[in-house]
Amino acid sequence: MKDRWFAASVAATGLLSGLLLWILTTILSRSHLSGNGWSLSGNGALIIPFGLGPTIVAAGWAAVVLRMRAHPRWLQLGFGSGLIGLALLGASFLPLVVLGAGARDAGATASLFFGFLLYGWLLASAITAAMIPAPDPPRDLRLATGMYSGGAGRWRRPPCWPRKRGAAAEAPRCWWQQESRTVPGST
Repeated sequence: MKDRWFAASVAATGLLSGLLLWILTTILSRSHLSGNGWSLSGNGALIIPFGLGPTIVAAGWAAVVLRMRAHPRWLQLGFGSGLIGLALLGASFLPLVVLGAGARDAGATASLFFGFLLYGWLLASAITAAMIPAPDPPRDLRLATGMYSGGAGRWRRPPCWPRKRGAAAEAPRCWWQQESRTVPGST
């Protein structure tokens, strides 16, 4: 699918997402959100570009891969990929809040574990999207069989097409029109 509007919308969505991540990170770094052993001000705001950023990228990659494969539910599955990323982001932040300063090592370990899973999902979402069954797009039979003659834009007739009309001029069927769908030379 060669859609200029789709490429432009992907680029615009990426730019808008980056701008929103930057604004949200700046606002959060200047806030005073904190708890027992955690803080989102200052460097704590880096959870936005390093946590929410990969979530948005994973959703975008999955949606683009499914759209290019002509999957009918590409947008819904892309949002689903983003929701999985948000769940992993929440799971990486939640141990710090729940366990607090008393179990800092356990909270940091759990947070790192889910953070690594989030970065793994960044790659796995695109691979999963590529493995989801999608309908085969219609192919131009003339290009697939080599009937296009090239630069002059002329089409040549394959040798198995009938040259005359009528019942008496039946030509043998081409290999791609046969019932058994076997390729010549294969067993």
